[in-house]
Amino acid sequence: MKKIWAAILVFIILPLALYGCQGNKRDIPGEHSPSNTNATGGRDKPHPTVNKSIDAKDEDIAKKYKDMAIILDTVVDVFREPDIASERVTQAIYNQPVVLLEKKEPWVRVRVVDGYTGWIREKYIDTECTSIMEENFRSRIVITGKTKKVSTGIGGGITLKDVVMGTELYVVEKKDRYYNVALPGGISGWIESLDTIEVPVGGNIPKTSAEDFLDTLNKFTGTPYLWGGVSSWQGLDCSGLVYICARINGVELPRDADQQYESIEEERSPNNLKPGDLLFFSSGEDLADVSHVGVFVGEDSFIHAGKSKGAVAMDSINSGSYRKKLKGVKRIFE
Repeated sequence: MKKIWAAILVFIILPLALYGCQGNKRDIPGEHSPSNTNATGGRDKPHPTVNKSIDAKDEDIAKKYKDMAIILDTVVDVFREPDIASERVTQAIYNQPVVLLEKKEPWVRVRVVDGYTGWIREKYIDTECTSIMEENFRSRIVITGKTKKVSTGIGGGITLKDVVMGTELYVVEKKDRYYNVALPGGISGWIESLDTIEVPVGGNIPKTSAEDFLDTLNKFTGTPYLWGGVSSWQGLDCSGLVYICARINGVELPRDADQQYESIEEERSPNNLKPGDLLFFSSGEDLADVSHVGVFVGEDSFIHAGKSKGAVAMDSINSGSYRKKLKGVKRIFE
């Protein structure tokens, strides 16, 4: 009889041990602190509409999420060193997956989806990745507005989280003009479909047009300049503006201006500019490097996140030394 009960207990406990990004173990790879069964912060009662079922016997799924975590705040700074006084290299946004690399409490070194590695505070991540487990969903939404709110109810209720452009949330269900989306912590919330696009799980964001690209860029007019920033929440830099706006219009670019320049093979003539063309500038008239990027909007104007102006704004390509420092022109929308 004891053997029978032992077998039953193994059958019940084993799936629980494998559940989540790293099962019940919430340690960063390479660390050996004891497991904390209460580390989910009381989140053992998920919203009933969230599909958290997972085949605990599927070792491939367990391995897939083993060294991953998700971002818990709207926008999180990623620093070069485990010190807030060090350089901000980029930012990660809510529900975005990061790869865990190293731990120095209270900091964790991660790899962000834009390719950068850097340090973030451990309190801003969660190793329970049920909100991004593609196996449990059919589609996801991508936020295309500057900001939106996720709430407890359709059309209102308590705000669960503010989200920014580029945030991706997996769809539990849709009712009328609202999506019920999975959130970190095993809960779900409602978000209006306006300024979102729905994409199949595993599918790419559809490529749009130069006109749509410019419309997206214009949403950021007046947004503060922030070195390493990628959103309107705190601000963004020149390459962050181009990176996030191109991304939600179906074009994946590297994070930095010099990498963006190198990644697009075909060069365009500066004498035949088209709205939506990327303008790359050098720091000097010798054109030895790429230090800045903007987007041509028509006539002689371009939009960019300019450090000198402190915000996203329009400028004339013929003003100052812009024309003399124009390194090259690249086109991502025909």
